[in-house]
Amino acid sequence: MSTSKLIGVVDIGGTKILAGLIDQSGELLSSRRISTLAGYGAEDVIARTVTIMRELLHEIDAPEEMLEAVGCSIPGPLDCNSGVVYFSPNLGWRNVPFVEMMQRLLNVPIAIDDDAHCAALGEARKGAARGMDCVVYVTISTGIGAGIIIGGDIYRGAHGFAGEVGHITIEAAGPPCSCGNFGCFEALASGSAIATRAKQAVMHGDDTVLSKFHDDLSKLTAEHVVNAAEAGDAVALRIIESVGAYAGIGLAAVASAFDPQMIVVGGGVMSSGGIMLQRARKGFLERTIPPLGFLIPIVPAALGEKSGLWGAAALVSSTRR
Repeated sequence: MSTSKLIGVVDIGGTKILAGLIDQSGELLSSRRISTLAGYGAEDVIARTVTIMRELLHEIDAPEEMLEAVGCSIPGPLDCNSGVVYFSPNLGWRNVPFVEMMQRLLNVPIAIDDDAHCAALGEARKGAARGMDCVVYVTISTGIGAGIIIGGDIYRGAHGFAGEVGHITIEAAGPPCSCGNFGCFEALASGSAIATRAKQAVMHGDDTVLSKFHDDLSKLTAEHVVNAAEAGDAVALRIIESVGAYAGIGLAAVASAFDPQMIVVGGGVMSSGGIMLQRARKGFLERTIPPLGFLIPIVPAALGEKSGLWGAAALVSSTRR
């Protein structure tokens, strides 16, 4: 085993934690995915994250002293300078001093940023938007967020909240959102929104293959709905048609606000199947002002679920400058 330093990378999401180790040449040596189990609280999530990191070190026969720093991708809003996660609806966190808590267990520098910011960095440095100067990455997963790349770097805004596009109001009288508002982009077009609509359809008695989840609706996910739609299930297709249209509206708002060279879309909903992306593109063209819809391509993320890991690695690299 080389004696060169290693960077730990972590992507904490509403449903999963993905962690890995990267060497100085930029190679991902090892990675592991586990369930977040956010209901057990921030302290438990952080403790298990540290445990995974130590297990990965052991897996490649590296002592803990080789770990130089850890970059963490976390759903915000958060303050990447103070290390505090202000509010993470999908984790149920408020004012969590993440960096302080993690450093108590792992005595190395910790860098954090919003998950969508990290994914945007990852795609800009190593993925679909590599080499581009002005790009917006939109993640459509459990929730919806965005990372904005301007001049090759993340744009965070005056207060660090830039990119919270999931909480743009699309329909004033729409469904409640986890943020406390109504009719947000996230409440209408996220994986959670897809699952909610599917559960309502099953409870209503609609004729769908998704009815097999009737006795335990908690197991019904957006991925099941997308797969059912791909297979031609009429109810699932109706849900994806509606949610995809809202996704197109949200992406059109992003295009009008930032006029990027490209919009990269990632997250579990978009990676589950092409049908959602196709409907979102259609809605995007219907809702953008001409000729914007034809000038801005919407492309899937190239790095898959590892976009956030590579962005987390970039966080650590930027702190070394």
